[in-house]
Amino acid sequence: MKHKYIPVIVFAAVSIMLIGCNQEILSDSSPHKQHSSKVVQVETQPVTARTLTEQVMGYGVVKSHNSVALKSLETSQITAIYFKAGEAVKKGQLLVQFDPSSAKAKVARDQAQLNATKQTWLRQKELVNKGVVARSTYDDSESDYKQALAQLEQDESQLTELAIKAPFDGVISQTDFHVGDVVTVGNTLATLYTPDQLSIEYQLPAAQKQDYRLDQTVTVYSELTPSKYAHGTVSYVSPNIAMGLVTLKAQLPDAKQFSPGQNVKVVQQTRQLLQQVTIPTSSLITNIQGAQVFIVVNNKARLRDVKVGQYYDGYVQILSGLAVGDQLVINGQNYLRTDQKVEVTSAQQPTTQSSLQSVTAGKK
Repeated sequence: MKHKYIPVIVFAAVSIMLIGCNQEILSDSSPHKQHSSKVVQVETQPVTARTLTEQVMGYGVVKSHNSVALKSLETSQITAIYFKAGEAVKKGQLLVQFDPSSAKAKVARDQAQLNATKQTWLRQKELVNKGVVARSTYDDSESDYKQALAQLEQDESQLTELAIKAPFDGVISQTDFHVGDVVTVGNTLATLYTPDQLSIEYQLPAAQKQDYRLDQTVTVYSELTPSKYAHGTVSYVSPNIAMGLVTLKAQLPDAKQFSPGQNVKVVQQTRQLLQQVTIPTSSLITNIQGAQVFIVVNNKARLRDVKVGQYYDGYVQILSGLAVGDQLVINGQNYLRTDQKVEVTSAQQPTTQSSLQSVTAGKK
């Protein structure tokens, strides 16, 4: 009899376990249903279209239509510097003075020699007219006088070269030399230029060459001080390509903060894209499926696949997947699932006429 009741007992135990498991499943599924029906608060804004300005970045050097490098013509010691970097100077203004003591001594010696040879020459001239001395003696004295005169003029010229003066009105650059430095022949002391005739020669990637046009706007930035910048217009686009780069030139009508020879960064505005859909970069969700966003339709979240284009300052261009007017979730999207009910808080609507700028980096 005991063996007869064993299967019944086993069957009853199994039934109890199955009922218990089913209750646990129902118990676990209940919070899930509650979670699915939970309303999530999100922030949205309508998708808008705006004008995008594409830009290309490169590097170049500032040049001047009228500039001159002030060089040392003699090896000498600097005794005085009469300018400061960026100062406006006048034509003929003394800028740098080298030690003139040795040159002055030569001039004084030459002057004494000239006086002596001149007296001899004049005396020989009187004697040859009287027939007292031979003509050859007179010729020798005349030659000595002319040689002394030439030597004096040469040494006076070298004395003058020890005083560097401005050859025209302009702005003087900084100098790497100081009072007391010995400068050798050919060293550049500073550069004098006209600030209202500055230009820039730079290079941009050849891949966008078809977008480069004359009169396009460029912004020039100092590499050392990015807060310093100036605007200009493109004046030349080279037809040739070298090492994957195109050479361009731009005029800088008002760029007193720059000087010739200075290395700068150039950002050139190329073309405008009208009525382009853009969204805040922070609203974009990227995963193995690609780029996605959430929109709200009838108070429910809808997940959309989107195709992105250029990235801008805080925004990204959307090539497909969204339309103007869609209610884009910009805050709270990381806690959403598609078809989930949401409570919408509208964000401030961005203007549709604003212009964004995208920068394509060039090679240095």
